[in-house]
Amino acid sequence: MLKSRLVPTIAVLFTLAIIATACGDSNGDTASDAAAQTVAPSAEGVIDGELFDFALVQETEFAFEADPTDPGRGIFRVVTTEPMICTIVWGETDEFGNFNNSLSMNGTGIINHDVVLPGAEQGVEYQFRVQGSTADGTQYRSETGTFTIPVTEPIEGDAIGNGDEMVVHGANLALDSTIVEASSTFGNGWEAENAIDGDNNTEWATSGDGDDGFITIDLGSEQQVVGVEFWTRSMLDGTATADMYTITIDGDEVLGPFPAGNPANPAFSTVDFAGQEVRFDIVSSTGGNVGAIEVRLFAPADGDDTDDSADS
Repeated sequence: MLKSRLVPTIAVLFTLAIIATACGDSNGDTASDAAAQTVAPSAEGVIDGELFDFALVQETEFAFEADPTDPGRGIFRVVTTEPMICTIVWGETDEFGNFNNSLSMNGTGIINHDVVLPGAEQGVEYQFRVQGSTADGTQYRSETGTFTIPVTEPIEGDAIGNGDEMVVHGANLALDSTIVEASSTFGNGWEAENAIDGDNNTEWATSGDGDDGFITIDLGSEQQVVGVEFWTRSMLDGTATADMYTITIDGDEVLGPFPAGNPANPAFSTVDFAGQEVRFDIVSSTGGNVGAIEVRLFAPADGDDTDDSADS
């Protein structure tokens, strides 16, 4: 589950800005694979002035793993000894270039820091540094280390859903569509348009709609559709995950329910209809700020005529 987003709270943004400013260059221990890394504190636990070694508040080792829902990103995890606002900066060089924090913070400090790393490729070595602050304003920073997201086995063949064989299909029509309506949006950065932008690092998120979440798109004109996918967003703890959805064509015909998918397992479902407005309704979920990474509607393959009358 994204662009490199910060929690949309002014206080958090200000604190993280302080964190980013304090991230000067330093060298530290490295790890050649995705094994967890820990940083040993100095004798005094002080790195520079009022900046303390992150190991003083580090309950578990730094851990990096592949995201099972999206092969194009990784996950960073660490547990701290007290609630903190933390961030990780990372990149292929010591200039880093990527800045991520846990979406679970929601404007306050947390202990379990589970952070999505959009664009972290499997098998590539990256440099990183972690920094954070506690409620009393004390700043902590780790030394620079390295991590590598482990390489996972790709899913064999085309991922399918609903027991249907993957049909040969054409373009994703949703990329040229517009949003008609959505049940709600969580706020800036989580707009419904993110569900049709073709970018796996952005998401549409509702404001706690759960099983009442929906999104309607307009294809611009009547189009023939042979397949659908709904790539659910989800929090790393499993909440905000859509399980099943239906589609309604032009406010009339309802198809489904179909299983929701994700970038690693798109859960393609075969359909055959012509329509212009298509509404996706979440009918089963784990609740919370459900939404979609992408909703996808596929045209027939070039030259393919799905009209059964042509075979009679």
